Amino acid sequence: MAIKKFYRGSSVFKCKVCGRGTRDTGVQSAGNKICPQCFELAGLENSISDGHESRADVLGYIARLVADIEEKGGDTSDWKETFQL
Repeated sequence: MAIKKFYRGSSVFKCKVCGRGTRDTGVQSAGNKICPQCFELAGLENSISDGHESRADVLGYIARLVADIEEKGGDTSDWKETFQL
């Protein structure tokens, strides 16, 4: 899934999960104050816990999202613990 760019005029906020500065991209739910990658990872966590997907099936995607967060200066320790990376 391609993550959209920032919307012009939107303000920067700290992601409640990874702590990096981000903006609303239209990917996240309105007002949730998390970055697009953390929003996607939260959805994957939910899907795995509900039995819709297995961790093994989405592990590569999870790793790419975590790496993207790290590249942008975010703290991924919670995600690494959650997904046992």
